Amino acid sequence: MSGRRAAKKKQSPWETLRAASGLYGRLYSYVKPYKMRFIFGLVLGLAYGGVNSLFPLAIARVTSAIFHGAAPNPMALRSNMGALDQGPRINSIVLVCLAIPAIMAVRSLCSYGSTYCMQWVSNRVVSDIRVQLFSKMVRHSMDFFNRMRSGFLMSRITNDTRVMQMALTSVSSDLFKQPITIVGAICVLMLMDWKFTLVTLILFPSCLLPLRVYGRRAKKAVQDEQEGMAQMVVTMQETFAGIRVIKSFARESFQEKEFKRSNQMQFSQMMRIIRSIEAVGPLVEIIAAIGVGMALLYVYAANLSVGRFFGLISGIFILYDPIKTLSKIHIVMQRSVAATGAIFSILDSEPTVQDKPDAIALTSSKGRIDFDNVTFR
Repeated sequence: MSGRRAAKKKQSPWETLRAASGLYGRLYSYVKPYKMRFIFGLVLGLAYGGVNSLFPLAIARVTSAIFHGAAPNPMALRSNMGALDQGPRINSIVLVCLAIPAIMAVRSLCSYGSTYCMQWVSNRVVSDIRVQLFSKMVRHSMDFFNRMRSGFLMSRITNDTRVMQMALTSVSSDLFKQPITIVGAICVLMLMDWKFTLVTLILFPSCLLPLRVYGRRAKKAVQDEQEGMAQMVVTMQETFAGIRVIKSFARESFQEKEFKRSNQMQFSQMMRIIRSIEAVGPLVEIIAAIGVGMALLYVYAANLSVGRFFGLISGIFILYDPIKTLSKIHIVMQRSVAATGAIFSILDSEPTVQDKPDAIALTSSKGRIDFDNVTFR
């Protein structure tokens, strides 16, 4: 293994984030024309995280009001049927129970608004970049097209821009929304019971281990997957463009083998990426389940009330779900960084044939060209 490849393999997720900051900074410069809608989407995402972190408090309040601080039993409910007929008492219970639907409604509206705004901005940015990328390609010199196969150029405009869109949708949204949910949930759990929260968060650092292990495995697979996709597009483009030549020389079987090979390579690399992405979720869930078991032991030892128990347990699940989401962002960023780098490398390239500084612009023409003092070799 070469030193360069070994250095890449040893790169940590945090080093990848630092390396991607320059590409992301340039990518987000395309968001400026739509910054108001982008900011509004981020605000809704932050609101989603804040409202979502309040869910354990609502659960604790509702269960405490319904169970009266203890486990329900049929005899107690039967004896209190007359008390429940009282207007003020039942009205207050109804108002308390409406807290959960209210939080869920606000949470869903914020999630919808944030997702819609992010998708709108990302699609507009991708459309602008595709136009700029196509204009850059068609204005290049002929040696550029001699070096670059047309299938790879088509893949840059279609596939790479689609992968780059992930950096503006899921990555941007989750990097703002999920940390707010984690911080808010931890603060709520600390207010409810700080001892319980410390017991739960003992396993929190171990959730970063799957991120490190599977992030390394996915990095090389991401690069190979994009190259495999480009090679498959190249094979299709060459086959369809030169179908007359292929049929004239009976080369159908050869093209079929080339396509099968590139398609199989694309399938293998994609499955490696999927294994790396999906394996993180179950590992985090197992760690979360162990945390729940430790929390249940604490609940039994501390003899907590029913309302506080349900509130704290719901806080655990709210806490670990964003952790599972954030654990997959590193792999998604690997794909978007590779695609973004390939696109910007074309946008930064310069044609080898340049006009002279004192070149005269041709404003009009009569359709006739005169060659004066021109020689050919």
